[in-house]
Amino acid sequence: MATKLVIAVDIDDVLTPHFQGLIDWYNHKYGTKLTLAHNHPTDPSPWGTDDITTAGKRVHAYLDTQEFLSSQPHEEAIRALRSLSNRYILVTITARDTIIEKVTRDWLNEHFKELIRDAHFTAGYSLEGKLKSKAVIGLAINAQYLIDDSLAHCKEAAKAGIKALLYGDYPWNQAKELPEGVTRVKNWQEVLEYFNGQSR
Repeated sequence: MATKLVIAVDIDDVLTPHFQGLIDWYNHKYGTKLTLAHNHPTDPSPWGTDDITTAGKRVHAYLDTQEFLSSQPHEEAIRALRSLSNRYILVTITARDTIIEKVTRDWLNEHFKELIRDAHFTAGYSLEGKLKSKAVIGLAINAQYLIDDSLAHCKEAAKAGIKALLYGDYPWNQAKELPEGVTRVKNWQEVLEYFNGQSR
């Protein structure tokens, strides 16, 4: 029997509409008018402050809210992963900090129980600046595919020999041309179509 290949999946804005939930909460709390175009900011002014560190601390405060803790996954993601789990081993690689590892694992267990085998954390948004590479983690766990909304993560994975699916058509992941090894999938239906094509 052939060994199943491994698909690594990002969580935020891939399995769940994280940034939309964040800015809805942030706009209500701070009276700002953030949109999806304000993800990964270098200018803190739209976030109602002149200090990027202050904006970062405010964002981290969202992680303690009921809005974050009760966030819901994309229903299409559940259906798609249920289908893919018959043919692939599914894991997550997330840029979430390890300080919310337990919360994240509980959330995955609630919504993706028996579908996702393990979760790996890069701590990419840690206020302490700790960082692991998704490509390095992917290679370490022998992942053949990465599904992620970050163009940078997808480029790095492709360069490491991991086939990358750039998820979504977001303001923050646009590119005139995608590098070799990176394929855009706008939704979970396109993810399924991609993997159905791989199995032919």
